[in-house]
Amino acid sequence: MRCISAVNRPLSWLVGVLLLAFGLRVVFMLLAGVNAPLTGDELAYQQIAENVAAGRGFFQNNNPFFPGQILYAWQAPLYPLALGVLYKIFGVNILIAKLFGIVISTATVYVIYDLTFHVSRLMQANNEHSPHAPRSALLPFVAAFLIAIYPGFLTHAHLVLSETLFIFLLLLAFALVARALSIQNLAAGNVTAANVEISYSVQNDNRTWLWIFFAGAVWGMATLTRGITLYFTPLFALWMAWGLWRAPDAHKDSLRRATLVALLFVVGTALVIAPWTVRNYFQFHQLVLLETKGGVNLWLGNSPYTPNDFIRNVWKVGVREPMLAALPSDELARDRAAYALASNYIRAEPLTFLARVPIKFADFWGMERSLVDVAEATTRGEGWNSPAKIGADALALLVYVGVMLAGIGGFVFAPNERWKILFGGFTLYFLAAHLVIFGDGRFHLPLIPFFALYAAWFWTRRATLSITRARTIGAIVLSLLLCAVWLRELFAAWQILRG
Repeated sequence: MRCISAVNRPLSWLVGVLLLAFGLRVVFMLLAGVNAPLTGDELAYQQIAENVAAGRGFFQNNNPFFPGQILYAWQAPLYPLALGVLYKIFGVNILIAKLFGIVISTATVYVIYDLTFHVSRLMQANNEHSPHAPRSALLPFVAAFLIAIYPGFLTHAHLVLSETLFIFLLLLAFALVARALSIQNLAAGNVTAANVEISYSVQNDNRTWLWIFFAGAVWGMATLTRGITLYFTPLFALWMAWGLWRAPDAHKDSLRRATLVALLFVVGTALVIAPWTVRNYFQFHQLVLLETKGGVNLWLGNSPYTPNDFIRNVWKVGVREPMLAALPSDELARDRAAYALASNYIRAEPLTFLARVPIKFADFWGMERSLVDVAEATTRGEGWNSPAKIGADALALLVYVGVMLAGIGGFVFAPNERWKILFGGFTLYFLAAHLVIFGDGRFHLPLIPFFALYAAWFWTRRATLSITRARTIGAIVLSLLLCAVWLRELFAAWQILRG
């Protein structure tokens, strides 16, 4: 896949960013310790992968919520299946899993580069007379650099967790759609001389339909990694259909073509998910589309026992037990009973549900390495017990705050066009799902690349941003809202340290 322009996209820049990303991720793995003990979900993914590699099947019995119980579909399958295949080929070795995460995380840097390139060029095609338009050549490099050095990705790349693979597949699906629409744009003759360097591969590739199908398949893989993307699938397909139907070059058959594109994307997604659904049917003799933990998570965030301060504490021992005790022991019955209990509670206590939404919002946008948890560890002689740790956490905080505030500026001030609707819509969808369930700082990691993209837009296109009073007020309000979230966490950590 050749995507390098000899003029605007020197290969050495991209290679340099990728080498930096890979090197930093390896360094962080070594600093954390290659043989550091696994914790939490890492243990579950590792056990499932070992079972798959040994031919014992897909199951776990080390879930901390239900210790000793055999669970067949609690976790989404793709990540542990991928680890199982690697273990089958190379042998069971934690280093293999860690290197897999590092490679995937480094590949994500390239994907955000490619996505930003195509999106920015498509946006530039609608505004090519701007005297500052050529500066958009810097955009993909800035976005890629931000993801290459972003502390949250550096610390997660080597962990045996599904987030890294999920983020890679999520962005790859968006990038494939952007590539397909770039091809469509060129085929329609909408790119003038100033924008003709979309990319070598786009100029010489008319396989638009194939890219859309691949995008759907990759979206299905992302959904098999974390099921949260499932319900955005029709919205994504409708966005593609709407964009093609309303395109300036639309022909009389544009509605039919747009409908076919949307259907092709959905078919690609469905074909990838279907084998797992069939497997679950043979396992449970009932329809289980993806996984069996959705109901439990909904109940944890919406029960009379749910804590009303930091709701993410539902995970902690001593907090979750009363909620789990109300559920049946059977895996599938438990999932459905939890959905029913949570739904009934929300209907019976709508004001409590609404009152918890701001708390879930604050938990979601909190620090990826929660300052509250670090402060609690410090009181036990761990946590901030060295200048190096304090410095690392301070740097992570500053980078996160910088990317988010600049990203808000980019989202608000960038021109109103369909990509802003797509990325903004997905951000709101992803956030809304966690406002219903519960949030945690690491849950917002899949959204960081979109804020990095618009942060890059903000920094490289400041002179062309549409600055109006309404947009300025909106940017200030959103920024202050997030600042309030971060101050809440800082204050809580300070209170814990003071005893």
